[in-house]
Amino acid sequence: MRPTWAEISLDSFKSNLGEVRRIVGENVRIMAIVKADAYGHGAVRLSDAALSNGADILGVATVPEAMELREAGIKNGIFLLGGIDPREAGVVVENTLTPACYSLDVLEALSGAAVECGKTVGYHLKVDTGMTRLGVGVGDIESFFASAAELPGVMLEGVFTHLASSEIHQSDYTDYQLGIFREGLFFLDELGIKYRYAHSANSASIQKFPDSHMDIVRPGIMLYGSGDMGEVGLRPVMKLKTRIVQLKEVPQDTSVGYGGTFVTRRETLIATLPVGYADGYPRALSNRAKVSLGGRLAPLIGSVCMDFIMVDVTDIPGVCVGDEAVLFGDGLVSVEDVSSWAQTIPYEVLSRISPRVPRRCV
Repeated sequence: MRPTWAEISLDSFKSNLGEVRRIVGENVRIMAIVKADAYGHGAVRLSDAALSNGADILGVATVPEAMELREAGIKNGIFLLGGIDPREAGVVVENTLTPACYSLDVLEALSGAAVECGKTVGYHLKVDTGMTRLGVGVGDIESFFASAAELPGVMLEGVFTHLASSEIHQSDYTDYQLGIFREGLFFLDELGIKYRYAHSANSASIQKFPDSHMDIVRPGIMLYGSGDMGEVGLRPVMKLKTRIVQLKEVPQDTSVGYGGTFVTRRETLIATLPVGYADGYPRALSNRAKVSLGGRLAPLIGSVCMDFIMVDVTDIPGVCVGDEAVLFGDGLVSVEDVSSWAQTIPYEVLSRISPRVPRRCV
């Protein structure tokens, strides 16, 4: 019953998914990205909401993430964005998962598992067009498929790439990557290699690069209300909340928290809140962040502890023990504010909210 929780708005999530559909139209499939526990929002509940409101397929990073959804009874298509280890091939085939593939050893393992199970498994070839992380280079496509053609039980279902700089408006690099990807698709056509889907669009390119939409789009952060490029009506899905557990009035020149990194400059009323870096609230917010309390902003003073923070509520009248505080997600403090104070990105702040913080869907 610890009074710290993440409030998840299903209405906001549905609204954001609706914005994706509005942008891409009815003929483009939507792969809702629910990796990293749906960016910290709760993968099972958000996956159900996505599939009930227009998403066609789910995208995760790892086999364990996919298996959590299968074990929860989700039967729709699940795409493994990060590929697999060859040792996971049997689990992939048995549970009808669709992996990204960028190496022949993985494809050989999939083939062996598929033959053993008497099934055919679909996969998507990842093409590296400039992210320089995972993928087969365009120049290696022909040799890849020369070997892949000999393998039974595997079928090319899709071809995709990842755009590295699409969040930069009018990014020349995105145009360059899309050009390389189209070359790869043309080359596959020339080789007579058939596939059903081509995809490249993440949240930013969905909004800014219509040419990237192709057959499938892969919205991630925009489903959770962040990453608005200025032309969509995204709504934050998570509010991180807690309650005051103690109020303490201290005199001027009082040291606050570990290391005494803050010293009061006046008589100060301090509220202690039971949330800390073990909950995913970044320690980098020490002496930087603000908390929404009673419709006003209270500055965080001292270092973020493992389980607690302290805020200055001297200027907030009528504050009481038990009052609700919003760490981000309301009209006063956004996850973008928190990520800026912590010198990181909203993706990291959201996805690092720890499992000990209960998610309450509303």
